[in-house]
Amino acid sequence: MVSNGNNGTSKKREQTAKRIIEAISKSAGLLTIAAKNSGISYTTVNRYVHDFPSVAQAVVDAKEAMLDFAEGKLYSKIKAGDNTAIIFYLKTQGKSRGYIERQEIANPAGESFRVEHNAKAKLIQAINRIAERAKEGEE
Repeated sequence: MVSNGNNGTSKKREQTAKRIIEAISKSAGLLTIAAKNSGISYTTVNRYVHDFPSVAQAVVDAKEAMLDFAEGKLYSKIKAGDNTAIIFYLKTQGKSRGYIERQEIANPAGESFRVEHNAKAKLIQAINRIAERAKEGEE
């Protein structure tokens, strides 16, 4: 059997891609850590991300998994009545319900202006409602 020489290189690159994918999964999508843990340079890892769709997808998947994990921790803190977590959640996810302190709007010319809102009363009401629900769940 005759080999054209490229097959060995191709198989090596595929094996390296698999190694990088594994390292990316273990590093939550952080390329520097993946490179360090796999013994491959950051430049090579970054090149594989751009050259191999499967490696790029591994980065997306790892970051989504970490985001899900962080959201789970946030929800646990909210359920435990952590006021900071509650306020953070409302400020980032409750904007459509008015849980914002300020809003910046830019006109087409790029000039900006700011509209201030006082959401303190709504935040306090929400915290109290959540605390009441948490107490009801404990009983």
